[in-house]
Amino acid sequence: MRAILLAALLAVAGCQLQEPTLLGTVVQVVEKEQPEESDESGKSYEPPLVPEVAWQVDVRLDDGSAVTVTHEGPRRYEPGERVRVLVEEDAALLL
Repeated sequence: MRAILLAALLAVAGCQLQEPTLLGTVVQVVEKEQPEESDESGKSYEPPLVPEVAWQVDVRLDDGSAVTVTHEGPRRYEPGERVRVLVEEDAALLL
C-alpha cells in the first residue's frame, strides 16, 4: 500500500515545477488521541494486538513556516531531528 502511495506521489510530483519536498526540523512530537469505537453488543471480537499509535509531529520548515503532520507507523520522530516534508495544499506528509 505504501509503495503504491509513494509511486502516486512521485508521479504527481513530476508534474510540479517546484521542489515537492521541503526540509525542516522536528519541534515537538505528541501522541495523538484516537477516538475509541466500541461495539457494546458483544458480537465482535478484536484480537489483543499492540494498539496502533498515531503521532502528531510539529515541524518548523527551513523557510520559517510551521506544519503539523500526523504520522502512523513504527518510526518515532524526535525533537531536533531533520526531516523532509511533502507539503501540499491540503496536507503534509513526512518522508
